[in-house]
Amino acid sequence: MLSNRFDVAILGSGIGGSMLASILAKQGVSTLLLEGASHPRFTIGESLIPETGLRLRIVAEKYGVPEIGWIGTFHKLRNHVSSNCGVKRSFGFMYHRAGEENRPDEINQFGTLAPPVGPDSHLFRQDTDAFLAALSVKYGATFHSQTRVSEIKFGDDEVELRAESGQTYRAKLLIDASGMRSMVSDQLGLRDEVPRFRTDTRALYTHMVGLRSADLLLDSRGRSRLISPLGQSTMHHVFDGGWMWVIPFGNHRDATNPLTSVGLMLDRRKHPEPQGTPEQEFRRIISAYPTVARHFAEAEAVRPWVRSGRIQYSSPHLIAPRLIQLPHAAAFVDPLYSSGMSVLIVAIDLIAEALLKAVADDDYSMERFQFVEDVVNRGFDHYDAIVSGAFDSFASYDTWNAWNRNWVMGSLLGTFGPLSLWVRYHKTKDRSYLMKTTEPSRMGVLGSHLPGVVDVVRASRADMEAAVDGEITHAEASERIFARFRQVDFLPPYMGFGDPGKTATATFTLIPGARHVMWYRSHGDATYRENCTFPLLTYARDGAGFVLDETRQAWRRGFSALRDVFFADNGDWRHTAPALDAHPHLVTPIPPVTPFADEPTEFDPAGSSQSVA
Repeated sequence: MLSNRFDVAILGSGIGGSMLASILAKQGVSTLLLEGASHPRFTIGESLIPETGLRLRIVAEKYGVPEIGWIGTFHKLRNHVSSNCGVKRSFGFMYHRAGEENRPDEINQFGTLAPPVGPDSHLFRQDTDAFLAALSVKYGATFHSQTRVSEIKFGDDEVELRAESGQTYRAKLLIDASGMRSMVSDQLGLRDEVPRFRTDTRALYTHMVGLRSADLLLDSRGRSRLISPLGQSTMHHVFDGGWMWVIPFGNHRDATNPLTSVGLMLDRRKHPEPQGTPEQEFRRIISAYPTVARHFAEAEAVRPWVRSGRIQYSSPHLIAPRLIQLPHAAAFVDPLYSSGMSVLIVAIDLIAEALLKAVADDDYSMERFQFVEDVVNRGFDHYDAIVSGAFDSFASYDTWNAWNRNWVMGSLLGTFGPLSLWVRYHKTKDRSYLMKTTEPSRMGVLGSHLPGVVDVVRASRADMEAAVDGEITHAEASERIFARFRQVDFLPPYMGFGDPGKTATATFTLIPGARHVMWYRSHGDATYRENCTFPLLTYARDGAGFVLDETRQAWRRGFSALRDVFFADNGDWRHTAPALDAHPHLVTPIPPVTPFADEPTEFDPAGSSQSVA
C-alpha cells in the first residue's frame, strides 16, 4: 500500500513545481506533487532570457538533474525535449506612433548569448511543462494529476491536504507552486489587498498562425541596423499605453510548430476598461498603428483569447509555518522583459539548498527560509521599478530609448555573474563555484543585488516620475538618463549606454564577448571584475565542443537515413529518452487531453491549475 506521508508536498506541477520536485526527489527527499488538471496544457511565460538560462544550467549541475539544463539553452532543448520550441537570438523592440509607420531608427535590439551557452529559447510550454512533470516522476516524486485539493490544515508538526476524492496526504512542509489562483494565499490571507507594485496593467493573449516574420516589415535601411533577425527575437511592439509580445515557435530550420504566442499588455491608466470581445479590442488597438496592423494582417487565433483584469498581485510574506510559496504564488509584475522566470529560478535554488539541510536536520522552522522571502521580494520590487518606468517612458520614443538602458544594464550584469561562475566551474570542476550562486552578493534579478545598478535605476525612476508629474519634460528626463549613463564607470563605453543613436547595444558571439571580458579585467572595481570575467580559453573550448556535438548529431541523423535506405532492421528500439522512462511512482497516469481542456479564464503566470474547486 502506498504511503500518504511525505517530507514535502508541492501544489501545482507547472514549471516551478515540477522542477523543484525533480531536485528534491533526486536528493532523496520523499516528495508529493499534486496537480488539479493534467498535462499537456496551454500556458504562457514562454520567453527565456540569458540570466534564466544560465541559472537553469547551474541548478541542473548543482543538484544532479541534468535535464533541467536542457531547458536553459536552445540546441539542447531542440535535441532532447521538443522541436516545437523556438529560438531567441535577441530582444527586439519596435516603437510605434498612432497613424504612422514605424521609423527605421526607432528599433532597439539587445542580443542574447551565443553558443556555447546560448542562444535562448521560446518555450512551448505544453511540451516543456509536461516534460518536467514526467521528469519529476523519473527521479522518484509521487505525482497525482487531476487531483484537486479541497482542504488544507496546518498543524504544528505537519500539513494535511484533503483531495476532493477524499484521499488525505500529510507532509512536513508544503510548497505552494499554484500561481495566482493560490488557495493557500486565500486561506491564510497572504495577499496584499491592493498590490504594492507601481505597474498597473491588464492582458489579452492567445496563440496565432499566419504571422509573418517582423523582418518583412522593414526596408533595407531598417534591416541594416539589426544585429540578428527580428523573427528570431522575442519581438515587442511598443506604443504609448502598452506593448505587445510576439513569440514565434517556428523560427528556425528544424522547427515543427507553426504557432506564435501573441499578447497585448495595456496600461490601465490609459486603457482602463475592456471594450468588445478580446479579439475586437485587440484588432481595434493595433489598427491605430499601421506597421503593427500589417504584421497581423494574415494572422488568425487558433484558440480562444484570454483577457484579464489587473494582473499584478503581491504578498509581503512567502514564508509561514510549514509553508513556502514559490514566487508566482505570491506575486507577479508584468511579462515585460521576461524576468519573472529568473525570479523563480533564483528562488528554487535558494529553497532547494535550504530545504535539503532542513530535511537532514528535521527542522523546518521559518527562520531557515526567511532569506528566500527577502531575496524574492527585493527582486520583484526592483523588477517593478524597471517595468513601471518603462510604461511611463512609452509616452515618447526618446524617453523609452533612454529608459530601456536601465533594463539592458541589469540584464548584462545579471547575466555575467552566473556566466562567470559557470565557466569557472567548467574549467576546474570545483563545486564551490556552483555553491556561490546563493551568496548574498550574487542573489538577485536584473542586478537587484548590485548597489550600483540599483542606484542608477532609482535615480532614473525619479526622473521618469518627475516627467509624469509635469515637473520636467519627457525630453529633459531622457537627457538626464543618458547623461547619467555616460558617467557610469562599470559599463563599457563602447556599448553606448549614453548614446541615443546606439539602439543595438551589444552582441555576444565569441569575439565581442571576449572584448567584454577583457574590458572588465582592466576596468571597474573588484566586484565587477569578479562578476564579469572568466577564463576565455575555457569558453572557446566549450564553443568548440558545442560545434563538435552538433556535428555528431547531424552525422547520426545522416547515417540513420542512409542505413534505412538499404536495411529494414536496426537497433534503434534499444534507445529510449532517458528523461521520460516509465517509473512506478507515476500513480495517476497522464491522460490524453482534448483541445482547450482546462481553458484558462484568467492570467496565470505559473501555469498551474491547482486550486479550490
